[in-house]
Amino acid sequence: MKTETVRTLRNDYAKLLCRVETGEEIAISRHGRIVARLVPANADAGKVDWAASAASRLPRNGKPMSTAAAAKVLSESQGTW
Repeated sequence: MKTETVRTLRNDYAKLLCRVETGEEIAISRHGRIVARLVPANADAGKVDWAASAASRLPRNGKPMSTAAAAKVLSESQGTW
């Protein structure tokens, strides 16, 4: 679960909501203490679909990428550790 501040919630609510819609859970902190959590309405969402999340954020030529194309970009960028 990633943590964001109350300021980020206030300023970038729409972006955070898009992340939650893709299945991500976000903790909201104030002065370093977690005060709330944003979770998907569907509790069975489970894991984050990173390809769908990336597809919604990576426009190509003014159009969103397909989930398959985003998955390919993500897999190519992971590299070997």
